[in-house]
Amino acid sequence: MKRLFLLLFILLFTSLTAFACNCKEEQSAKDFVNANDYGVLTTNCGEINSQNLQALLDSLSNEGGRVYIPAGKYEFASNGSQTIGNHCIKMPSNVSIFGDKDKTVLMPAGESIYGLDMFYFNDYLDINTPNYLENCTFENFVIDGANTSLVTYTSAGKGFMFNLFKNCHWKNVTVKNTDATGFGVDCPIDSTITNCVAINCGKAGVNNSSGASGFGIGFGYANAESITISNCIAQNNKKFGFFFEHQGRFNGKKYSATQGYDFKVLNCEASNNLYNFGGIFTTNTLYENCSSQNSFEYGFYFENSANSIAKNCSSTGDKVACFAITQTNTHKVNDISFENCVGNDSPCGVKIVAEGGAVVNNNCVKNCVFTNLSNYAVITEGSMQSLSLIGNSSNVSFNLFNAEIVYFENLQNSWN
Repeated sequence: MKRLFLLLFILLFTSLTAFACNCKEEQSAKDFVNANDYGVLTTNCGEINSQNLQALLDSLSNEGGRVYIPAGKYEFASNGSQTIGNHCIKMPSNVSIFGDKDKTVLMPAGESIYGLDMFYFNDYLDINTPNYLENCTFENFVIDGANTSLVTYTSAGKGFMFNLFKNCHWKNVTVKNTDATGFGVDCPIDSTITNCVAINCGKAGVNNSSGASGFGIGFGYANAESITISNCIAQNNKKFGFFFEHQGRFNGKKYSATQGYDFKVLNCEASNNLYNFGGIFTTNTLYENCSSQNSFEYGFYFENSANSIAKNCSSTGDKVACFAITQTNTHKVNDISFENCVGNDSPCGVKIVAEGGAVVNNNCVKNCVFTNLSNYAVITEGSMQSLSLIGNSSNVSFNLFNAEIVYFENLQNSWN
């Protein structure tokens, strides 16, 4: 009798477990929709895929939803115009997209006048309404812009072109071969980019083009903007690997915020970009534990910037200098620091140039080590209010101090 009760108990427990598992699988299946079921297919032309994916995303936006794009190569084409350029998809809020890692490839294709963005959102520019894109995630897929081209470069033609967004997150996404910046996302709040890659982006630009980078983050609309980029890679992009810039340099009326920024780039790698890491008119930017190799000019470069730091970073094989600060015209450059960094196998360790008439103040190079330099450990040019070089070492004994510096700290350094 006891054996019979035991057998019945086992059968009942097994049935209940199977029922629970089936319910769980059924619930999981309802957590996303398959884009193939809604006409996004590897056999479709780009126009049809763009229209079908746009319709699917729009239908999910109100309630929220996740869209799964299975393995395969999917062509997309222009499905809408914007103030400058065209886009395949205008991204709605509350929707997420994920794929099968590098087996899911989204391929924008076609020639446009000013550039074709894969995913786009910019109501602030298009209709002069500062709407935010909110609550989106992008995970486990590739955007390949190898089949796009343009007539006139304008900085359009990105993998992602968003302006004003909150709580948006990227993970395990690769963007490559775009005409402009790969991840060109401006004015973020509480957002992250993790384990992502940008390769050969900015292919239609030149060295002095705006954008044309791997990861380019604009800011300056609100005082609470923040984003963290971690464990990402940027290789062979036309201009920067990673950079931040205040959009007020293009439109001071629309982008007038001046404080409260929190930008972090952590444990990232960059190589073979014009500048691997840096910023133009950036502020409150931290690069920490980042590795730079073989930049075509500078490994870490801050231009007309303030309150920013590269900490525990390394740069090797740069064509001009491992670390650099420049100032032009009437733009202040204050509180830029390189701390506990390593630079080697380059002509110069640090280059600091002040060419304008504004104050250049409180910039610092501290506890850095430079080896195998072919020219100088430190070069300074122009006119500065203050500069501190503290606790640094180099295996070259030459520095080129050409700058006029009112308060110059050159302490505890070992220039051998």
